Amino acid sequence: MGFIDKELDVVTRSPSYDRKYTSPDSFRSGVIAILPMLVGTAPFGVVFGALAMEVGLGAWGGQGMSLFVFAGSAQFVGASLYGQGVSILVLAVTTFFINLRHILYGASIAPKLIDVNTRSRFLMAFLLTDEAFAIVSRFEKIRANYFWGAAIAMYLNWQLWTFLGIVAGREFSGLVTLDLGYLIVPAFIAIIIPQIKGSTAIMCAIFSICLSLLLDSMPHKLGIIMSSVLAIVASIGVEKLFIKSESDEGKSKK
Repeated sequence: MGFIDKELDVVTRSPSYDRKYTSPDSFRSGVIAILPMLVGTAPFGVVFGALAMEVGLGAWGGQGMSLFVFAGSAQFVGASLYGQGVSILVLAVTTFFINLRHILYGASIAPKLIDVNTRSRFLMAFLLTDEAFAIVSRFEKIRANYFWGAAIAMYLNWQLWTFLGIVAGREFSGLVTLDLGYLIVPAFIAIIIPQIKGSTAIMCAIFSICLSLLLDSMPHKLGIIMSSVLAIVASIGVEKLFIKSESDEGKSKK
């Protein structure tokens, strides 16, 4: 990791870079920033490729999902449901709720983007992942090239490991049985913890944890979906209350 640290130090010392407020302005900086996360997603890409082969999606179907869906958790669930023979409607609804957090991601970073046209925003929305969001969201202003570097690097990385998983899945059937659950938890903790800043975020995080525990016994993992939706609604409501409260305080001081 010494090389990455050295490169990041060079990037962040450039005259045009403000560490606290604005992202670096080069494509290369985005690639360097997301490099550690590329390694972390590798085993998931391999296992997904193998899963696609096992459930009957085939090489084209598995690689196609990575190319055109590009959402790891949704792809895993979608492939599993496909293997169980569920309807397209169930597949669509399930993947929609799984990816609901990406709507919040997009809403969060959209106002921060500098000099980005509408057409580019659509492509950015497609390429936005948990990892890319974690990289760019810490800045108050995000330059497009920095986002493109992080997002495209993750996209190509996911395609590569999916392909290798498809190839390996033809030879080694045991890949699908690998338990990667222990990797998912620390990965999401590393992404989420830096984003929990301020009393509003802390309250919503605690509320979300309590909900997920209370609803854990619901069948078909519906508790995950319900707790996610309710936590999102609660976070929007709390945010509005805080904004209104700050506005009222400002008016009273005048």
